[in-house]
Amino acid sequence: MPLAPSDVTETTGDSAASPSPGTKGVRPGRGRWDRSLLWFALLLLGLPPLLHLVKADLLGLLVIWGAAATLIRSSASAFDRVMISGVTLIGWTCALGVVASRWPWGLNPLALAETTAVVVVAVRAVRGPAPARKALPLGARLRALVPTRDIPLLLCSGFAFAFSLYPVLQRSAVERLALIFRAEDLGRHIALYDSILRFGGLASLHQDKAVETVQQGLATYPQGSHLMAAVLTTFLYGKPERLPGPDQVSLFVVLYTVMFAAMIVAILWAVRRAAGPALRGWRTAALMLPVTAFLLVAEMPKMYMNGFISEIFALGLLAVLVAVAIRPLGRIHEQVVVLGALTVGISFGHYLLLPAAGITVLGWAAVHLRLWKRHWVSVLAASAVTGAFALLPIFLNRNTEAGSADALTLQGGIGPVGRHVLFPLVAATVVVLLTPAARANRARRVALVSGGAIVALCYGLMRYQVWKTNGTSYFYEKLLHQLLVIGLVTMAAALLPLLGRRFLAGAGDASRPARRAGLRTGIAVLATTGVLTFAVISDSQPDVSSAAGWDGSPGRQMIRGAQARWDVAERVDTIYRSQPAGHPKIAVSLAGHRAWGDPAADWGSVEDNLWLGVLNKDQGKSWKPWAWTLTARPAQEILNVADTWPDPLRFYLDDDKQIAELKALAAKGKHPNLDVWQLKRDAHGTLVAEPLRLG
Repeated sequence: MPLAPSDVTETTGDSAASPSPGTKGVRPGRGRWDRSLLWFALLLLGLPPLLHLVKADLLGLLVIWGAAATLIRSSASAFDRVMISGVTLIGWTCALGVVASRWPWGLNPLALAETTAVVVVAVRAVRGPAPARKALPLGARLRALVPTRDIPLLLCSGFAFAFSLYPVLQRSAVERLALIFRAEDLGRHIALYDSILRFGGLASLHQDKAVETVQQGLATYPQGSHLMAAVLTTFLYGKPERLPGPDQVSLFVVLYTVMFAAMIVAILWAVRRAAGPALRGWRTAALMLPVTAFLLVAEMPKMYMNGFISEIFALGLLAVLVAVAIRPLGRIHEQVVVLGALTVGISFGHYLLLPAAGITVLGWAAVHLRLWKRHWVSVLAASAVTGAFALLPIFLNRNTEAGSADALTLQGGIGPVGRHVLFPLVAATVVVLLTPAARANRARRVALVSGGAIVALCYGLMRYQVWKTNGTSYFYEKLLHQLLVIGLVTMAAALLPLLGRRFLAGAGDASRPARRAGLRTGIAVLATTGVLTFAVISDSQPDVSSAAGWDGSPGRQMIRGAQARWDVAERVDTIYRSQPAGHPKIAVSLAGHRAWGDPAADWGSVEDNLWLGVLNKDQGKSWKPWAWTLTARPAQEILNVADTWPDPLRFYLDDDKQIAELKALAAKGKHPNLDVWQLKRDAHGTLVAEPLRLG
């Protein structure tokens, strides 16, 4: 059934728009090397080398991003172009990372920039310049680039970045380590990130070298987020191996936080796009502000504090994919390329999201079959390339525990996702999308397929886990994160049949004076926005929280650094700085409470050795001593390990009784490999590490 003109922003097809009446220019032939193409090529190919010489590679990356945005011919605002080109470049970078892992330049920013620039120029050459259009006044052009409905989105996006980065940018390197100390997984993610920087490519394609840099079994973990962080690092610093461990960890925390904020922005953009043009003007604020509050205050900060970088990276891409599938771009080739790039990025980021993404893409293909089958050769070719790259992370991880069905019932450190808002939201959305009016529209049919698929996946995994273990666990909560993102996007697609065009777009009484109508509209928008935002924040605490509203929300914990371990980070930093550069010994901390599950306030010290391995960049070797220290060890066992461990060790203790026992035992024999340091406070209250004399 054809879409109503007021319910779409673009048509789908490859026919170029004809020039507007009154224009003097005509569109050159496809691929013609005209003057504009020459300048385009000179800028993109000549600027990266110049910027590389002055160590401003990041500026070159931004130029390429902007140039890619200009290639989008579908009707779109400036923010749409930035978002669509950005996610496409992410998918391209993941694929390019495979090639970079084998070519001699690694992740050299100039090599990456020039390769990407060549592709952008080639696309520009094949497509030719944009058709000439009637010149518009400056004000009209600005309104076309930044329509009123985008302003609430831009404001909320800026707030998301400010809210997320505030607790990080004001901290020192040690304090940033303290902020993420409880996120145990991030220690292993940072080791993967460091390995990619060292090898100049994916650790999964350098598994022989990764034996010394990452924990056993993690070299084949999906590495899209780590690759993007490494690429950004090279564009910032050129040769990041010069960064010492604490500075590199500090930079990673900033990049991780930027990824988190970018995920929030991607979801907001997806929600606004799925709502469609029926939600006009400032009415968008009534949707953007409550969704922003929900994402930043309620559920997503828990993911950030748990260190789920791969999932955060992939969820942002999934939100964009669902939105673009619901309301596709106006040109079929652009649509296919964007969906392919998003699928590759999702697979490299966290391929647990591939089933939902794949079903959504198939839903788009089925609903819009007539539109793409005329280009079936190019569509199938793009699908083959996309499939090859998307299956690569799964293929590389096939022989690990994560590649088996038993992984679906594994336990893990994850808090329960709040159900009291999520489940009613999803249920109401599905019911609305099942109505005849909704099913008569192609956009909402795709939304129904996507929403129904994730609901079915969640239910199926829940039944499987209950059958196997009599309860739900880690990966079910992970699927609920996908349900949350897809539920928000499809909810936006269901707004029109739920509320009606008059409510969303302001279509109504034409006899009412414009000023009075605008005042009434503004009051209604403000009232609706305020009520919804207040309702979200007041109900933002997790299901298990004892405090109500903002006081019990994860967002408050994140912005105040409530999860930080300042004392433990200080101890790890003290141990790290007590080792001279190039020190061959592995640092082993036996300070603090080490018994697994110890309820003492200092329980976080069990992870001393994990983070020491991160700072020393030797996790491939240090993870075994870390595993050994998960439980308390007597003095005699310390002596035995010091004598027999294949790698030289240096122990750090802070318990006077344990130190006295170790001295007494060491005095009875010779232990040439025993190297013990004591952690204590000096006269000024500063934590210091001093060598112990044993013997």
